[in-house]
This record gives sequence, C-alpha cells and structure tokens, in this order.
Amino acid sequence: MTETQLDEFDPVAERVRQQLHTFPLKFRELGEGGKLRQILTDGETQTLPGPYVGQQPEMFTEQYLIEPVLHGLGYINPASTEYDGVGAHFVRRPTTFRSVESKRPDYLLKQVDPSLVCILEAKAANKEQKTKRAATSDIREYIEVNAFCKYLREMEHEQMIAIGTDGLRWTLWRSNLHNNTEGQVCRVDLTEEIRAIAKQLDVIEGQTDKTPNDIRNGIKEFVKYFAAVRLPDVIE
Repeated sequence: MTETQLDEFDPVAERVRQQLHTFPLKFRELGEGGKLRQILTDGETQTLPGPYVGQQPEMFTEQYLIEPVLHGLGYINPASTEYDGVGAHFVRRPTTFRSVESKRPDYLLKQVDPSLVCILEAKAANKEQKTKRAATSDIREYIEVNAFCKYLREMEHEQMIAIGTDGLRWTLWRSNLHNNTEGQVCRVDLTEEIRAIAKQLDVIEGQTDKTPNDIRNGIKEFVKYFAAVRLPDVIE
C-alpha cells in the first residue's frame, strides 16, 4: 500500500477500528485484562479460557469480536437498528445448506453479490495460530466437498467466498464453482491493532505509540479484502 493510500481516510477502516474496542472493553468489565494480554502476546498459544469470560469461548469471541468486526465491515447485524431488510448482513447458524451438508457454517454473509455465496467459520480467540488453524481447516472442508460445490452450482452461484477466523486472524478463500479452481486470497492478523487499542483503553498494561490513525492504517489491508462493498472485487 502506497504512502498516499495510507494517508487517505477510509471510513470503513474507521468503523472497524471503533468496533474493535468492544472486545477489550468486555475484558475490562470482567476484570480479566491479564487474560486478554495473554492471548494477545506474540507466540502465545493460550486460547480463550471459558471460566474467565463466563460463557463458551467461541460464543464469547463471536459476540464481542467477530460480530462487531463484521458489522464494521458492512455486514449489518440484523438485530441492529441499522438493519432495514436490504443490503449485506450476517446470518448466524444458517440452515440453508442442511439438505446437502451434515454440518453448517457458523455464518452466512447474505446479499453481498448475486453471483457468490459467502460463508464464515468462527473459532475462539487465538485458535487460528500459525501451526494450528482450526477455522481454516473447517473452511477447506466446505471448499473441497464436491456435493456442496455441486449444490451451489445448481443454485446458479458462480463463486464461493469462505472466511475462517478466530477474531484475531482472518483468512479468505475463493473457489470458482464452474472450473473447480480454488485458493487462499489473503490472511490478515489484527492482533497488533487490538493490542494497541487495549493499551489505549488501559485494559492491559503498557504504552503504545500507535495513534488512532496508525491503527486505522493498519486495518486498511484487512478492509481492502473483507469489506462488504469490496468483497466482490476479490473474485474478479
């Protein structure tokens, strides 16, 4: 990304930056800043511990990290007052594919583009690590299942976009349903930006020299691929 592009204000990146506050603020409410620091530490393999957050780790991550980020990216939460029945939005635990696939993706991103289907697999924070990528593994199963892809073709979809994430790390895959070609498009890690925000909010110890503009610029590459208005460009 050029210096000029970094200097340009991106409203989607700003919305995502604001939504990223939700996760550390919840840890502050719980008085568990130490646990947040642990999962945000480079090289740390500790995943989110359920007893400390009062609910299943995956559900906690979805509620306070993944869904706020999706909302910032332009996939509106149907429970939000912003939702008016049209436009890109997310659906939890969709039953759309139950007739062809025994398991179902965690999310369906709807009304993004008529030519594509977009699914998302979610895991608890810090489960998508360098050596063990739980969400990515699940996503590959959808991409490689012939019956699933055949069903999508019969429904006249041309492309499938599949996202695997633990809220910190996001991997995007693309599959052309007609010529059976697929591949990873990108992998983006938001850990550094979330850590900086957590320090600014005094949820974890330490100082950060990152300004809100620095954090927003760090999010731009993520937004370039994952934002609702830009996702269709990924398949071109």
